[in-house]
Parts: sequence; structure tokens; C-alpha cells
Amino acid sequence: MKETVKKYLADHYDDYVRDLEILTNIDSGNGDREGTEAANKFVAAKMAEIGAATEFRYNDRACHLISRLQGNGKYTILLIAHVDTVFKRGEAARHPFRVDENNFAWGPGVGDDKATVVEVIYGLKALKAAGFDNFKEIIYYTNGEEEGGSKTAEDIVAELSRQSDFAILMDVARPNWGIVTQRKGSAKYRIEVTGKGGHHGNASQECANAIHQLAYTITELHKLASPMPGHPDDFTGEALKKRGIVDAGQFIPQNTVNVGVIGSNNDKISVIPGDAFCEVNIRCFTIEEQERIDREVKALADKIVVDGTSVKVTGGIVTGPMQKTAQAQKMVDVYKRIVKEEFGGEVSEWVAGGLTDGNRTAKYVPTLDALGVENYDEHTDHESVDLNTAVPRTTAFALTLAELTAIWP
Repeated sequence: MKETVKKYLADHYDDYVRDLEILTNIDSGNGDREGTEAANKFVAAKMAEIGAATEFRYNDRACHLISRLQGNGKYTILLIAHVDTVFKRGEAARHPFRVDENNFAWGPGVGDDKATVVEVIYGLKALKAAGFDNFKEIIYYTNGEEEGGSKTAEDIVAELSRQSDFAILMDVARPNWGIVTQRKGSAKYRIEVTGKGGHHGNASQECANAIHQLAYTITELHKLASPMPGHPDDFTGEALKKRGIVDAGQFIPQNTVNVGVIGSNNDKISVIPGDAFCEVNIRCFTIEEQERIDREVKALADKIVVDGTSVKVTGGIVTGPMQKTAQAQKMVDVYKRIVKEEFGGEVSEWVAGGLTDGNRTAKYVPTLDALGVENYDEHTDHESVDLNTAVPRTTAFALTLAELTAIWP
């Protein structure tokens, strides 16, 4: 089967590039229902060619596609990619798909995530050509709202995860065979302080400064964060490269606390503020740390240092982390071995502070993430994808999927 898969993908490389060009030149920005529908209709037609049943789901902002292939095996595999981009309508006309002399492809969303959307299609085509059917069902979900998130998308991921035995997230890949094996989970909080306002000079003894209390609360919040590794200028990608360090996310602090929004209704320096608030995002690599910090954040409501003020904490854990469980490690090991045997490559395991649908699938099933074609500078007008990695990455993905069905659980 290996040789058939490899030959099929090599022989159909030009077809892959043509399909990637078509998909990249479809404007499908986040929030563009018409555009995501056009992109997903293209995917649906390709999936139908290999025998998949397709189902479209809509909300007022997007079109979502669920494709299902039936097999003769025991296990159900969930594959997830996304057709939405961060680019507005018209960007494809301004910066259409092109391939340069180094075999890099350029265009809006070409790497995040359209090269990978097409990668899945060709990986499945190659497996079909090799006669692979050792699966109960392969579910391929192409999310129309990954870039912004939505309840619709989250509900679909939860529904499909419950139907599956394991998941492979076909999101943007890291360089040099890099994959992502851990992602932080996210919690969001709003902290509101109520004090007693008044004139600073004449009535200060009757007042309670809400901003002063909030300042204390924020100081306590940051005590919950893990220490930073050093001066930020020393940990940019360029700075690490100069020091000969290969960045795989290893310097990301375990727990991060970010007070991103702060405010008060008061806008006069001579008035003691009677209200203040902040909004906080906290990210952790483990569920245990998420739960511990959640308790400590909520306990800040009882830590009053400015008499006459009160503190209200709302919010909590939104998304759990993608942790590397024993079963997830088995998936990683299979991928590493295939890459080594077939291409002589060494897979690097990355950790990430950002979230994907992998955080959501990991709540239910073992998850392997970032098996896409390698890309660079996503979310910019010079986003690109290394087409030299398309055939090797697609081959490794397809062979990993096939082997996992043979050895699972």
C-alpha cells in the first residue's frame, strides 16, 4: 500500500496544485457565509468523487461541511480542517494564487488552511487508490468559522468527536516536519469593582477608590502567572535563531495571565472613581492548573484592601488544553516512525499557546495536531506555503491514518 500511496500522490501533484489554486482564489473570509459556502461546495464536490456523503450546515455567518466515507473496519476517524480565512472579500483578486521560482505558493489563506484542506482530499484519494478501507467511518469536517470561533462550530466539533475514536487536526504545520502535541486551554474573566465616588479634594474621606482596589486585584492576578523566561527581545524568532536555538515553543510560560482590557466610567482626574473593571485571559497547559487558577481568581472577590469597595468576578474556563495523553503519544510515535522510515526526517514536537479545534476534540478523544503542509507568515498579505512539502506531508498523513486503524487502540 505504501508504494501505491506514494506513487499516486507524486503522479497527482499537478492536480493538487490546480485544486489549491481554485480554492485559494475563492474569497472565504471569516464571517463570509457566501464565500465559505463556495469554498465548501468545492470541497464537497471533491469528496463526492471518492464516494463521501456530504452535509452542509449553516448559521448567519458561515457554511460548514461534514463529509463521511464508509469503510469495513472498526474505528471512526475524525479529520478537521477549515476553509475560512482572516482576509476580506476582494483579497483574492488583489493577491491571487501564484507559485514562485522556489515552488512556494502565495495567496490569501493559501497556507492557513487551504493547502491542508486539499491535502486531506488527496490523502484520502491516495488511500482509496491503494484499496484502504480498514475504517468504520472517516468524518472530514471543514469548519467555516475556525478563525473567529462560534457556538455552531464548537457544537459540531463536540458532536463529531463523540462519534469518533481519534482525531487528526489538519491545521497549519510547523517547519521541518514539526507537529503540535500540546496546546494551552483558555479561561476568560471579567472583574468588576464597585466603590464610592466623589470629589477628590472635598469628599475623599467619604469615598472608596475602585481603581485602587482594581490595581491591587490585578497585582494579585499576575502572581498566578508563571515567570517569563527573560527579556522579550531575547526570545523573538530572530533572536533565538541568532543564538542557534530551534524554537519549538519551549519558552512559552506554563501559565500566562493577560489583563487585556481595563476601564472605568470616570474620566476626570479630580473625581474618585466609583467603578472600575478589567477583562482577563488566562491560558494553561494542564486541566489541573486551569482548575487551580480558576479557584484562585474567583477567591479574589474576597480580597479587599480598599475599605468600601466590593469585587465581583464572573467568567471561568472556556476551553480545555490539548494534553499529550498516552494514546496521543501513540499517535505521535506512529507519525514519527513513518516520517523517519519513508523520508529520513526527524519530527519535532511543538507546544503552542494558541487554540485550535484540537483543544475541543481532545476533550473527548486522543488528538494529533498540525499535520498540514508547511506554511509561513499566515494571516499576513505575504502568507505562503512550501509546495515542496505537499507530497511528503500528504504521504505521511495518509500512511499514519492507515497504520493507526491497524494498531488502535
